[in-house]
Amino acid sequence: MLELYHYWDSVCSFKVRLALAEKGLEWIDRPVNLLAFEQLRPDYLKLNPNGVVPTLVHDGVPVIESSVINEYLDEAFPRPPLRPPEPLARARMRVWVKYEDEVVHPAVRPGTFNLMIKSAVAGLRADELETLVAKHPKPDVAKDWIKAARNPVDASALEAARMKLAGALLRMERALENGPWLAGDTFSLADIAIAPMIDRMEYLALAGLWDGHPNLRRWIVQIKARPSFARAAPFEGRRMRGPLYTA
Repeated sequence: MLELYHYWDSVCSFKVRLALAEKGLEWIDRPVNLLAFEQLRPDYLKLNPNGVVPTLVHDGVPVIESSVINEYLDEAFPRPPLRPPEPLARARMRVWVKYEDEVVHPAVRPGTFNLMIKSAVAGLRADELETLVAKHPKPDVAKDWIKAARNPVDASALEAARMKLAGALLRMERALENGPWLAGDTFSLADIAIAPMIDRMEYLALAGLWDGHPNLRRWIVQIKARPSFARAAPFEGRRMRGPLYTA
């Protein structure tokens, strides 16, 4: 039995839903409302002491960290494979997954907090918010929530993040000269890792960053055409407010 504790408009949750959809796996929906701070409830922290989503529970045993969860799924349910068979291609895949974790996701965060989460927590009193986030096991993340609620939009942080994302997209464009997918000829966990970041960038009105990147634009079309994308993506009724909010 697979249970997924997730938030629909979490990019890391999206990443795991993509892997589950590619595998054709059924899972029990365990929603965790980040905007209500359900990720900090004691019962959830027993499953995931990091106080983040997603958490996969397989036959009663939790697995945490989205990149680790996806590798676990590919090992536990090997068909269809989401890792290339060749060692070098598999190494390239892991480099991209690591790059998403360490570079792309952190560069997406300022837009998420300044342009989406800010509106969600703006109505909370300062003392109320501090009480809620005081239980967060990651102090830096707790500070991000407080800054989002109290401070004006951080234009300098947004511009710095935009520049980092532009560099990351250029790196993708060059990598895609060597094959249809990030690790080469094989669709893999590398593509699954980056796809939700592209979705979030689009929602943050940053799609112009891939103008002039024909390989990247082709890759985006291919990703969105996969049935797994439609099944895993957050639909409008489950998105946070943001620059392109329409619901």
